[in-house]
Order: sequence, then C-alpha cells, then structure tokens
Amino acid sequence: MGANRHFDFLKHMLNLHGEVAATSDSLSSHRGPESPVRSRKPATILALVAVVLVAVVLAVSYVRKPDWPTRCGVGGNPNWCARPSAAMTDGPIVALAHGYCPSLSVFLVDDVVAQPLIQLDLADDETLARTSGSTSNGREEVLLGRPGAVSWVTRWVGGERDGLWEVRCPGDARSTPSLHLEAEQLDSTLAASQSAQTRRIDFRQVARQLVAATPYERAADVSFGFLECDTESLDLTRPRVGDTFACTVEVYSPAGKGASWATYRVTSDKPYFEPE
Repeated sequence: MGANRHFDFLKHMLNLHGEVAATSDSLSSHRGPESPVRSRKPATILALVAVVLVAVVLAVSYVRKPDWPTRCGVGGNPNWCARPSAAMTDGPIVALAHGYCPSLSVFLVDDVVAQPLIQLDLADDETLARTSGSTSNGREEVLLGRPGAVSWVTRWVGGERDGLWEVRCPGDARSTPSLHLEAEQLDSTLAASQSAQTRRIDFRQVARQLVAATPYERAADVSFGFLECDTESLDLTRPRVGDTFACTVEVYSPAGKGASWATYRVTSDKPYFEPE
C-alpha cells in the first residue's frame, strides 16, 4: 500500500469519527456542560492519529529504502557506491572481521572502518562499496580495516543465497581461511563472540582448529581458501551435546588445490566442539 493510500485511509477514519460523534450528540437527551474527560477527546484522538501517521511514514520509508549502499554511481558506474550499508558497518560485523584477520587484530576495533576499494583494485578511490543485482536479489562487497590491512566482506540479500556472508583476509591467506557462513552460522559465531557462557559454535575457531590440524611440509608453500561447514542436522541456536557437523577447508600448494576436512562433536565445555 502506497503512502497516499495510507493517508486517504486515515482521512476517511477521521471523517467517520466526526460523523459518529455528531450522531451521538443528536441522540443525547441532556446537553449539559461538557465533562473534562469529554473535552480531552479531540486532543487524544489527534495524538493517536499523529502516532499512526509517523508509523506509516516510517514503514513506507523502510520499504522504499532497504539496508543497501547509498550514494551510488561513483565514477559513472551504478554499482560503485560511496557509502556502505549499515549492515556492513554494524559493530558485531566489524568486530568479527577485526577478531579474525590477524593483520586487523593489531589495531583497535574502533579504528576498523570501511576502506576505498582501490586498495584491492576493485574500484576507484571514492568507492567504499560495490554491488551487483538488486535489493531483492543482490550482493554487496566492502573492505573493512585500515590502509594496507583489510578484510573483504561480502553479503547476499534475497534469492537462493539470501543471508550468506563471506569474510576474506587477503593479507593473511597463508594462515587464515576465508569464511563462508550461512545465516545461521553467522548468527552462531556472533552470539559465541558476544557471550562466552552461551553454548554456540564460533566458526572462526573451527577454521583455526582445522588449519592447525592440516598437515603440510612448508607453511610458505601453502595458502587457504574457504572454510565451509555442513550444519544441516544442527539447531545452531541450541546445539545439543553429542551432535556432529563436518567442515572442509580449501588448501592451495605447489601441487595444486586440495582440501582438509574434519567432523566435530558438540561438547558441554568451551569452545563447545571437538574433533570426533
């Protein structure tokens, strides 16, 4: 329903109320002095209408302005934007990237902010977000960090990949896999990082454990791709002790692309999982 239809409806309701009030007065057998309660009715009604109007305007604004980058069209490219979405610069997301990428953890978390995409030759120096698709089925990419030390964060909105997030640490690929997190896995990781007393799986810790358990002869010859985990059988909001899940991490070496994988069991003690 558009804003004009909302306002027409409210005007109709106000007119209807006036007609009902007039009818009530004409049926009354006593037209004595107005009581204090009755005299306050118009002000009360107007206040309620004002609240409804504000709610309608906010609802319409939210529908028309979803959480998506703004000031797009930088350099004549409609997909290059000067301001990332609030979702990308939200405190928990920044803290997740800051705590995971080693090159970022040396800075204060408050110093980790969106960076121009020119740092990775993804766009020009005025572009802080890059998009593809649309707000109903699209993707947003942002660099979070400091000059020379960044994480590359990607999220999908709508479509088959709705709620998917990826976090890469471009300068730390020899020690730190990229994270490929479904919506529930991201929520679990954020919850685990915010409360050590809650039994939640932090998939950053899973990535670190799997890398530590991956055999290789020379660290200088190896780099890591994405960590992906199959958690279909888990309720990640309340994982039960004994439940299992499997994860795989891509491994690149002079011999080519390989993979390291492991199965984990949920435990009652931190970090709330262990290799099976």
